[in-house]
Amino acid sequence: MVRCMINEKNIPKTFWPEAVNWAVHILNRCPTFAVKDITPEEAWSGIKPSVSHFRIFGCIAYAHVPDNLRKKLDDKSVVCVHLGLSEESKAYKLYDPIRRRIIVSKDVMFDEFKQWNWESKTAEKTNLIVDCDEIETSAVSAGNETINE
Repeated sequence: MVRCMINEKNIPKTFWPEAVNWAVHILNRCPTFAVKDITPEEAWSGIKPSVSHFRIFGCIAYAHVPDNLRKKLDDKSVVCVHLGLSEESKAYKLYDPIRRRIIVSKDVMFDEFKQWNWESKTAEKTNLIVDCDEIETSAVSAGNETINE
């Protein structure tokens, strides 16, 4: 699971500990055969866990910059990469690839359809959903006949 998460978003392998933590967090909140009818988290705590905070690992996240840390014309958010949850507080752990630092923030907006391009250092859209208008009927040539699929 961790290998897939890292490879899907082309995240550097140096972030494997964050990927492991996020994968464990997800797996503990998913049903298993080991514990019948409840999740491991529910078996341990007695409370049904919320999954509303789940986001795609490695997606683009926009962390809010507080007023006291920015000037009048500065951006109100910074582009980051989602790395999971903070261990210290109920906030998201994000990586700022421009400044090369970890940010912990509660005020975050996510764009799960974008990922960070590590070569060009920009956010790019991922093709998770295929647009039906872009699909053209392909012609397969079979001898003298052309067959449309």
